[in-house]
Amino acid sequence: MTDDIQQLIQQLCSSGPDEWETAERALCELGPQAVEYLLPLLADSTGNGGVRAQSCLSSIGSGAVPVLQRIRRQGPGRLRRPALQALAELAGGQEIAERDLKAIERLVRVKLVDEQPDELPVGGWLAVRGAQVNDIVQALELGDVRPATVAMGISAAVESENSIEIEGEEERAYRVFITPEFDEWRLIYGDDFINDNWANAVQKLSARCNEAHFYLVDDFDGNNVWWVARNGEDHRGYRTYGDPEWIGDPMPFERSLMVDEDDPLYDPEEHGDYAEGVTDPESVASWISIPPTTISIAEKVGHGWIAVAGGDVTNAVFKGALQI
Repeated sequence: MTDDIQQLIQQLCSSGPDEWETAERALCELGPQAVEYLLPLLADSTGNGGVRAQSCLSSIGSGAVPVLQRIRRQGPGRLRRPALQALAELAGGQEIAERDLKAIERLVRVKLVDEQPDELPVGGWLAVRGAQVNDIVQALELGDVRPATVAMGISAAVESENSIEIEGEEERAYRVFITPEFDEWRLIYGDDFINDNWANAVQKLSARCNEAHFYLVDDFDGNNVWWVARNGEDHRGYRTYGDPEWIGDPMPFERSLMVDEDDPLYDPEEHGDYAEGVTDPESVASWISIPPTTISIAEKVGHGWIAVAGGDVTNAVFKGALQI
């Protein structure tokens, strides 16, 4: 049987689709017996072996959990790390031993001491200036707030499962990441949270923190959004597909890009057409806050936090092996 499984593992790494698809089906049918053989492939970051092994483990599902827990307790040592990764992917933190969770927390604290992140993703984000973490937590009604590196926060709020349905209720819980301060600005990420709640979130943040911004760069749909709220009210915003496309009066940075208002040809009704780039959220962020791609040259203060919005749930229920 061992030789047969090893042969299937080799086939799983094959470039021929017929071979690896056949091997994947066979390994999934073997269930828990295949788990120990699949784990070494999770370290394959260059080929397709790691992706296919993770797909097999996901198909085996909860049946793989006892095997992974046994490997974490008893070894072999070379498989302990991929077993922890697989447990996080399959069950979040709920099936990970307390001692392992404490070891992860210690590692996070060590990493936070001299963390120097390169940049943050450009997709959708909220931004507030000079706000305390507690202000953001209170405004967005966040719970289970935990220290996190930037890598950990982005993988939690953007790259891994970041929303779940709350059992028995018609609402969702979301994982959110609050960054360290960069030139006095904190950015807030959470793909699903932002998609579902940005308009409400930016108003709540501004009510607590005086002013809050929202930026969206959607290359797939060509949808750009930037929005500024002050004291709980919408102040100025642009949406590619909005109706209306613009709200509020031009901000000072916009007026600096306009043609001379004393020009007899100037038409205030056409203020949205005055300068190339003003509809680009990244460009706007460079004028009135901080673009996520420039944080490596910004002054960093403190560290980031992951938290949960909505429902009485914890970070442990979200699946995904987070980077640290």
